Amino acid sequence: MSAEHADEIGADGVVVVGDPVTVTDAVVARFAEAVSAPPGQLPVTLAAALTAPVQRAVMEHPALRIDLSRTLHTAQSSRHHRPIRVGDVLTATATVTGVRSARGGRMIGFDTVLRDAGGEVVQTLSSGLLTAEVGE
Repeated sequence: MSAEHADEIGADGVVVVGDPVTVTDAVVARFAEAVSAPPGQLPVTLAAALTAPVQRAVMEHPALRIDLSRTLHTAQSSRHHRPIRVGDVLTATATVTGVRSARGGRMIGFDTVLRDAGGEVVQTLSSGLLTAEVGE
């Protein structure tokens, strides 16, 4: 994930676009083995691994001032629009959907959308964080 992919907070918030990733048999086999999935199965949770770099880039974005040692992951949901397939070339885009004060910290929400080469949405992941207030 390169820094030029991250935009500063503006009217649209923080948006991070990842590099395209090709889903190969090797990628699927490595992930399936890591999560103990049956051989030949493409786990639906593969999207989490494919979107991890952009999610990490959001959490490391300097404009959000997130101290991961003082952050709690409070919510995660996913919507599967269609199955991931071997041969897909997928690009993840993470967008901060909200930042608000909460109990001496901040609640930060962001959505990560995984799209195929044709722009079709494959999966949408929504995340919530509670992070301590950090000085600028």
